[in-house]
Amino acid sequence: MSFATAFTNKLYACLICRSKSNTELILETEPRSIGKISAGRQMVEGKINLAGQVFNQTDEVWNFKTNKKDFHNKLHSFDWVDDLAALASVEARRFGQNWLYFWMNKYSSGFGPGWTPELTGKRLVRWMHHYLFLTQGSSKTNLKKFNLLLARQAKFLSKRAVKASVGLPRFEALLGLIYAGCYLKNMEKFIEPATVALADECHRLINREEIVFSRNSQEILNIFTILIWAKLALKDSNWNPSVTHLETIEKLAPILRNLRHSDAGLPRFHGSCGDVDGQLDQALSNAESREISSYETSVGFAKLSNSRTTVIIDAAPPPMGKRAVNADASTLAFEMVSGQRRVFTSCGPGYLFGPDSSSKSRQTNSHCAVYLDNQNSSDFRDIEGWLQPPKKVIINGPRSVPKEISNEEGTGIFEGAHDGYVKSHGLTHVRKLKLSQDGQSLEGEDLMIAIEDSHKRQFDKISRKNSSNQVLLKAAFHLHPDVAVRLDEENNLTSLALKNGEVWIFNYSLDLQLHLEPTIFFENGLFEPLESKKLILSTDLLDYGTRIKWSLARAIDKDLSVGDLF
Repeated sequence: MSFATAFTNKLYACLICRSKSNTELILETEPRSIGKISAGRQMVEGKINLAGQVFNQTDEVWNFKTNKKDFHNKLHSFDWVDDLAALASVEARRFGQNWLYFWMNKYSSGFGPGWTPELTGKRLVRWMHHYLFLTQGSSKTNLKKFNLLLARQAKFLSKRAVKASVGLPRFEALLGLIYAGCYLKNMEKFIEPATVALADECHRLINREEIVFSRNSQEILNIFTILIWAKLALKDSNWNPSVTHLETIEKLAPILRNLRHSDAGLPRFHGSCGDVDGQLDQALSNAESREISSYETSVGFAKLSNSRTTVIIDAAPPPMGKRAVNADASTLAFEMVSGQRRVFTSCGPGYLFGPDSSSKSRQTNSHCAVYLDNQNSSDFRDIEGWLQPPKKVIINGPRSVPKEISNEEGTGIFEGAHDGYVKSHGLTHVRKLKLSQDGQSLEGEDLMIAIEDSHKRQFDKISRKNSSNQVLLKAAFHLHPDVAVRLDEENNLTSLALKNGEVWIFNYSLDLQLHLEPTIFFENGLFEPLESKKLILSTDLLDYGTRIKWSLARAIDKDLSVGDLF
């Protein structure tokens, strides 16, 4: 956000907050946003976690000074109300109302970090989703002030929604304006301009090959959810969504179905948390389209799926440049889910726990990927921001990522390659994955190969430099924290036990070395990252072509309808 945009937002907020207009809810909407009961209970008990920042006292939250954008977004968007409303106890309501009154007393004049179009839009939506939860038992004075703030935020959005950053922020702002027009008294005039602006944003969205620059599947889901909520709100007010609005829903639904793991979650690449708490299934159920994607890949992700086993591969170049603040060096990394249980996964969104964790989670060795001596397949660099701490972005990475998905007698086959190590070592990574028809086995083959003569000369140059210290080729397999691992070095086997009783056997070529190393699992809502394990297959890089072969097979054929055993 530029200085001029930020200044204009503050100016409009301060001017509008001097107005005396009022409103009230004329049509009650169901609370469409989903929260976690466990998170709501923790908040009531005084264990508060906002974007990785942990507090034990309520007042510390409001007096905490930081320039961490994620913290302010979490606090001022009011999406934490979803968790309290999910708990739905008297204590949860009292807690939510206290925080609401604190916000009204401190920020109702238009000052503070919460007066941006996207945060105002998100806040307005949450206030209307949980209107009764937040107002039941309130005094007339507080209720009047609450309704006054609803009107002021609606007016602010009418002036600034279309000035929000292109992409998810603008969709969030426009949804708030549509909600204001549909559910608030004397605000109907905002519906038409908001739907026209939303149609323009939809047109811009569906004409982009990658849908969103970040390639974050959770960001795509959030935009899709906004479009669904906007459609439902307009129908509540007897307005017809635009044709472009509906066409965008029709386009995004099959893409998200193709990105959906069998546990109803999303892949954990480029800032996505993966666990979306039913949001994906709820949004898809409200989409009239039941179409399945006919494309081999969706926004750069390839998928193999058989008998409730899913494998999703990051099969496209990573986002690069100043906006790639959460992009991962994860080209050709994969994740695997069996039924409701994740087996192989990525470390996840480390940015939730600070810049150090963010940097670590974005490395190639933090994914189920192949790499050379802990070197990334993409190059990172710190970019200085105006009045902001430095941000690490990808400035160079794989440019050519050819891929193909085929099917042989029911066996799904993915074949892909990337040139991320050509410049440094002259080597191309080629990966082949085969998922059996019954979903009971996954075979993998990874090859590092020098293809062209210039690549071989580069490889020879690097080999001479490292003549005393051999370069190691490694393949990492990050296990979900719930997976129990046991090594049988004598028989060259490794067993992976899932909580639902399934046991998978990991096998590998005899010429490879296997090590079990610690790793970290980052997830939204955790007070601290979870410890986990990763399998590392390694071998010396000896020639123009070095191969790693491995396989995973289910040892116990278990009824997947049975719940967890431990």
